[in-house]
Amino acid sequence: MIRTFVGPMYSGKSDALISTYLRIWNKNLVMAFKPEADTRDGAMIKSKNYDTAIKAIAIKDIGEIKKHVIPNNIKTVFIDEAQLLEGDVKELVDLSVLFDIDFYIAGLNMTSEQKPFGIINDILAVSDEVSVINGFCQDCNKPSRYSYYYLDDKKGDVLVGDTGYVSLCPACLKRRLLEKDATLIKRYRGEA
Repeated sequence: MIRTFVGPMYSGKSDALISTYLRIWNKNLVMAFKPEADTRDGAMIKSKNYDTAIKAIAIKDIGEIKKHVIPNNIKTVFIDEAQLLEGDVKELVDLSVLFDIDFYIAGLNMTSEQKPFGIINDILAVSDEVSVINGFCQDCNKPSRYSYYYLDDKKGDVLVGDTGYVSLCPACLKRRLLEKDATLIKRYRGEA
């Protein structure tokens, strides 16, 4: 089984992983992974809402998981910040089906420019269950669906960290996008 939690920044995706981890009785059959690119908490999956952290192995590619889980007869795998990983998601399907491993995966579904993020769409396509977790808009406190980067120094899709990011509802995202570029709607209509 592959269960994936997606949503914007600050929505509680890591909370969902930790909550699930806490309900597992035999932690000897559990292993966790996170991308090497996410250096914020070292080799740990952490949340601001839980005192518990999950010790994780830093990897770059999904293909690295099998060399850790198969020899150790692992039955449950947690992956945080999956959008930053590389590789072929068929590895997850193979491990899940052939070795009866349950996966709990968390990641951002979109970049702060509202584009699909890394391999997350591929992970969603092979997931047995998907939970879309909304956060709370940091401008108006309504349910949020989007991560947004408000500083001007970001180059490309990936800038690891929390600084400069907010979670926004659709109305507040629209307001911020138009504040940054007032001609945006006219350009979409072909008027500018």
